[in-house]
Amino acid sequence: MSDIPTATEDTRLQIRFVVPPAFHEVPVLGTDDQVAEELWELVCEVLASHPEEMRVRWAVALAELIPPMAEAGVIHAGMCLVDVDGRPSTASIVASVCPLVGTDYPGAVDFLLTRLALSRPEAEVTAIELPAGRAVAVIDAVATPVDDGSTPLDGLAVPLVDGTLTTSVIQVHLPLPNESQLLSLELSTPCPEDWVLYSELFADVVRSIHLEFADLPTVSEPLYDTVDEEVAQRVRAAFG
Repeated sequence: MSDIPTATEDTRLQIRFVVPPAFHEVPVLGTDDQVAEELWELVCEVLASHPEEMRVRWAVALAELIPPMAEAGVIHAGMCLVDVDGRPSTASIVASVCPLVGTDYPGAVDFLLTRLALSRPEAEVTAIELPAGRAVAVIDAVATPVDDGSTPLDGLAVPLVDGTLTTSVIQVHLPLPNESQLLSLELSTPCPEDWVLYSELFADVVRSIHLEFADLPTVSEPLYDTVDEEVAQRVRAAFG
């Protein structure tokens, strides 16, 4: 679980969400030495059966992402590398909190629907109802040029088309009841054949979001637990 400060000094808005245990937490906050040590431990754990050269590539790639994630208000990041039908597959989940800008809380969802539909015309942008409130879901594909034809994902059978890596993305943007901030959760995977698997898992994650105002002295972490299959069946239609 994670908690963030609200407009008052003595009360925090506590945010909880369940993350599948296959997703390992990526260190975002801490000193440079702490982040570097935890990052290398993470890569060695996730890529225990892979060559050190591949671990180094992953560590370098992740290290480059951490400063912008911290600046963007990321409160949790997780990555997985699993076997699906005998082949490796990878995905990531990122949660961030940022100021709610350009709108007020009651009109936030409609504002986001319009703004995202205009700015991302190729994406599927819809409103969804979650137990934690009304939110906006975005389904999109992001193309990233790869200059030298190689990526940290080499060896995972991730396809490159004309030197471009295509990543499938789901985002959910939830205006928070402190009326001043926006919670965004994102799932991304470069493995299109596993899109259904990951999108169903992500539907479980966003359905598990729980918001509660509480006086909490410290920041805690997102919950890790197994996925509830009954919940998965109820929410599968949320993303098609």
